[in-house]
Amino acid sequence: MPKFTYPIVFILNPDTNWYNGYVPDLAVFSEGEKLEDVYAEAEELMLAYLTLATKYDAEIPTPSSLEEVSTKWAGYKVSLVSAATNDQQKKSKKA
Repeated sequence: MPKFTYPIVFILNPDTNWYNGYVPDLAVFSEGEKLEDVYAEAEELMLAYLTLATKYDAEIPTPSSLEEVSTKWAGYKVSLVSAATNDQQKKSKKA
């Protein structure tokens, strides 16, 4: 089961006091009242993205480094988020 890890940027929306999460390499956005909610939603969305990319043999972007994203998004909290895909779909497609 391949595991993919990408940087995620957390942005606090001052109008709502909710957090937005952004995984720049995949253009995945998530939101939630707590960072834990944003992180969990980002994992789910990444899993869906990566599962479909694997199923249809689409190119999966190479993750940027944490340092690169932290520099680009200076002033925001940056962390890593992971998702593991089941490569069984890819194997059955080749069979």
